[in-house]
Amino acid sequence: MLVEIKDLKKHFKVGKNQYVKAVDGVSFNIKEGQTYGLVGESGCGKSTTARMLIRLIEPTSGSILFNGIDLVNISKKELWQQRKNIQMVFQDPYASLHPKMKIIQSLMEPLNIYNIGTKNERERKAKEMLEIVGLDEKYADRYPHEFSGGQRQRICIARSLMLNPKLVILDEAVSALDVSIQSQILNLLKKLQKEFNLTYLFISHDLSVVNYLCDEVSVMYLGKIVEQGNVDQVFEETSHPYTKSLLSAIPSTDIKQKRDRIILRGDVPSPANPPSGCGFRTRCPLAEDICKEVPPFVEVGEGHFSRCSLIEKYKREMETNEVPTNS
Repeated sequence: MLVEIKDLKKHFKVGKNQYVKAVDGVSFNIKEGQTYGLVGESGCGKSTTARMLIRLIEPTSGSILFNGIDLVNISKKELWQQRKNIQMVFQDPYASLHPKMKIIQSLMEPLNIYNIGTKNERERKAKEMLEIVGLDEKYADRYPHEFSGGQRQRICIARSLMLNPKLVILDEAVSALDVSIQSQILNLLKKLQKEFNLTYLFISHDLSVVNYLCDEVSVMYLGKIVEQGNVDQVFEETSHPYTKSLLSAIPSTDIKQKRDRIILRGDVPSPANPPSGCGFRTRCPLAEDICKEVPPFVEVGEGHFSRCSLIEKYKREMETNEVPTNS
């Protein structure tokens, strides 16, 4: 297992004895060579989880094991060395590139920081990486403002690979791009994964993209994982009402296909003052009194988990219901 995250929490203090529980007990594992998806609405804690993994944000509690190494309890020197193996691609490629640095300088920067190779070797690798992501090496002496959004994201992907990482975190890496450009970048990511034996943590709010790219997925709501499993299970055997509402919002290209859209009522509650019990109950169309209790994270299929009190209720009802026998 490449990444093992267990009971990870991040609580931001916003007042006297008041905390925003941005991430509240998240656990998942990422196998080497797979693409793991984190999905949910804005503000659910996806990016905070990713930033804690790379220690850009310090976790409140929990453990992060990367290749067997506890990233939470290692020294700054050891963390600096481990960061070569974990790289990140952000949502806005223009904000990720220094506007006054030429592209070749931006690509060489990771090698400069870790003092890898000679200047000529760094330049050669930077130009090679540009060609690998589909850009001509003649673009190396240009500045970020001279490129389109899709080209800039290709550059950011190239920079993330300069140190030959094992894990690349893609934080909404295609959400700011046109649909046609999105498909090109997604195909590029698949190609690079095979070529460099990469593992991805893919963060998105677009479930159709997650379905195309990911092997396993966790659905987050208000800092907690509400459903988790492989992509086929989560998409075809959906068990949590929140996941069902997200899936119902995916546009269909088949005009004859009728899909019942699930419209959620109200707004996402504040993580500083979440509802008691199930955090989703104030918006859930199926909510009952039992939802005021804290829901367990139960296995609804092999490797498929869901955090919903109604699942347990119906399971108990089925177990206590007498099965008629022939006399």
